[in-house]
Amino acid sequence: MHSQDFSRAERLSDLIRAEVSEIIRDHVKDPRLKGITIINVELSKDIKNAFIFYSLLNSFNSLDPNEIAEGFSKAKPFIRRRLGSRLSIKRIPDLKFLPEDGIKNWMDFSL
Repeated sequence: MHSQDFSRAERLSDLIRAEVSEIIRDHVKDPRLKGITIINVELSKDIKNAFIFYSLLNSFNSLDPNEIAEGFSKAKPFIRRRLGSRLSIKRIPDLKFLPEDGIKNWMDFSL
């Protein structure tokens, strides 16, 4: 049986994934992020950090992954503000955008 905190974190990560995907698709104007797919969100145990994994495979552009990371770095404050206005939670986690191959690195980091 899962604890109530675990299911809350799961629900929150699903909600963050959906909201961030929509914010990027509909509101972020940076061409480096066009067509990026958010595939997973993992929250730290204290819900202070959200690790947002994205895929380049469905991207409509052929940019260097470093340029896409820079695009996320520039858009992160905007995305976080938008997320804060959409979610009814006390504290919005710090967003960390990682390419899908960063899942392994995140797993090493979280252990």
